[in-house]
Amino acid sequence: MNLYWKVRRAVISLKRKIRFWLRRQRRSKLEGMPVYFEDTGERVGVVKRIIRNEAGVVVGYEIDSDGEELYFPSDAFEKTKRGLIMTPLWYSEGIKLVKELELKAKNPDIHEMLVYGEEREKIYENVLEKYPGIRKYIEEVLLLKESLIERLNDLELKRVNLRKEMVDLSGKRLLKEIGRKEFSEKIIEARREMNIVEIGIKRCRELLLRIDAIPFLPKSLGEAEKSIMWIKKFMKDIPVNIVILDDSGKIKSINETFQKNFGYSAEMINGMHFSELMVDGDREKVREMIEEVIVSGDREEEFEFVDKYGIKYPMYSRMIRMDENTNIVVMQPAEEKEVMEKIFSEKIAHLFFNPLSIAQGYIYLLSEEKYGALTPEQKKQIEAVKNSLERIENILKETIKLST
Repeated sequence: MNLYWKVRRAVISLKRKIRFWLRRQRRSKLEGMPVYFEDTGERVGVVKRIIRNEAGVVVGYEIDSDGEELYFPSDAFEKTKRGLIMTPLWYSEGIKLVKELELKAKNPDIHEMLVYGEEREKIYENVLEKYPGIRKYIEEVLLLKESLIERLNDLELKRVNLRKEMVDLSGKRLLKEIGRKEFSEKIIEARREMNIVEIGIKRCRELLLRIDAIPFLPKSLGEAEKSIMWIKKFMKDIPVNIVILDDSGKIKSINETFQKNFGYSAEMINGMHFSELMVDGDREKVREMIEEVIVSGDREEEFEFVDKYGIKYPMYSRMIRMDENTNIVVMQPAEEKEVMEKIFSEKIAHLFFNPLSIAQGYIYLLSEEKYGALTPEQKKQIEAVKNSLERIENILKETIKLST
């Protein structure tokens, strides 16, 4: 009996050694293999060296890119038979966002709501009321979902075109319109592109499935919420203090400049009434300002603002009504009123409208078929680009309204 177990242990040990050796052989074959960007299919370089830790596990790669040595962690790539494909930033960042919400869904209080079987929309409202800090993750993930759907549609269209291309190549080869070498080269390239497209499709579907599986997530953002998100993204780096309010005067969001200047985080003040951040004598003035904006559309006011540390600032502000239940307040120190107006009326117009106008001009020429006839699918894609540019133009105009 003891002999049996000794033989069994020896066989198991031998199998493990063989598997480990085979894995190392497969990995070593990657050396000299090409490396590609996933989104474009552009070749980055070749694998020069595989980097392993003390246990022999692959932890990274040294890539030779036209004589330049680049180092990447192993999780930055997707391994395929034809080489390595770099994991795109949109996927890695998307995974991080989705994981954040998946972890928050495991919160005991949220789990209790799910157990009672309430409707998704009701759970969403309860979650936002109890955990206002989750809103930013929800907004980002829902915008990610929209971009993933667009990317998936583009990739599936590209896959159809690649299949058609390979069928056409096979037909040309049968008719001897192209030689064997040219046929082989083009087929190999088409298959490589197809492989890249398939990986992109798989990643889009994986993220979409994980997003849809988050139990308290609404199906999509409303048009007003989308508008807020795009404004927040657009104005992220503009050096003025921005607060977004609802019609009751409660804070829905603040920008990074506001957080940096006054010490408040979004989690601390989201849901608070805007007037609570003023000195006692100015609170009623701010409430009246909010009421008037709902009727008239905009209002200027000066008041004394109190930061997280109790320091008081005389502030100049302009409040604009953007959408139903959405009002934007732009604040700067009273002495910087003219500076704020210049930032919006001059810099934004110059830096953004000029390139936007050029892009719209080219889109117009393409849509008028000045550069050649378009297929129905190409017309559809150009129309989508045109709509996106118009959306950017509208956001710019609304932004400049803050100072005019």
